[in-house]
Parts: sequence; structure tokens; C-alpha cells
Amino acid sequence: MLHLLRRTERSFLVACGLGLAAVAGWSSFAYSSWSSRQLAEQVGNLTTERNVALANHQKLQQATGELKQVEAKLGSARVEYGRSVEAWAETRAKLAAAQQELAALTKRVDQARDRVSQTGSTRPPDAPKAAARKP
Repeated sequence: MLHLLRRTERSFLVACGLGLAAVAGWSSFAYSSWSSRQLAEQVGNLTTERNVALANHQKLQQATGELKQVEAKLGSARVEYGRSVEAWAETRAKLAAAQQELAALTKRVDQARDRVSQTGSTRPPDAPKAAARKP
């Protein structure tokens, strides 16, 4: 009977060992499956983030191209502005010269009026020297 008891005990221990190995195997399989799902989700999330980052990168490149165009337009506008300022300065100088000439002519007209009011008549203007030289 002792022999039977030992045999039963061995069979029980072998069965417990096999049961424990089966539980450990199935637990490992379940963990592996769960871990694979987690990794698949992470890969999906990273793929989505990468696509968003690529789209943002393309937008930034496009904005950079537009910025370069704006900078070029700004540079040509600065050149045109400089030309306009120079033209304005020249016009202002011409205006100042015209105002001086107008002031001189006004002074001459006033002087002529004064002579007329003093004498009551006008003198004939002096003949131009260029006309006197012609035969």
C-alpha cells in the first residue's frame, strides 16, 4: 500500500507540475497577446503622429517659400521707395527754385508798378543787345 501511495503521490505531483506548467504557458501566451496589441496601438499612434508631423513640415516649407517671395517683394519695394524719395527731393528742389524765381519776378513786377506810378508813364524797354547786333 505504501507503494501505491507513493505512486499516487508521484502521479499527483506530476499532474500538479504539468498543471502549473500549463498555467504558466497560457499566462505567457495571454501576456504576449496583450503586449502585441499594445505595441500595435503604439505603432498606430506613432504613424499618425508622424503623418501629422510630415504635414506640418510641408506647411512650414510652403510658408518658407511664401516668406521668401514676400522678402523679395519687400526688397523691390524698398528700392522703389528710395527712388520715390529721390524723385520727391528733386521735385522739392525744383519747386524751391521755381518759388525763388517767382519771388524775383514778383519783385520785378512790383518795381515796374512803382516806376509807373511815379512817372505816370512807362519807358520803352531797353532793346535786347542780341537784336542790336544783327545787320
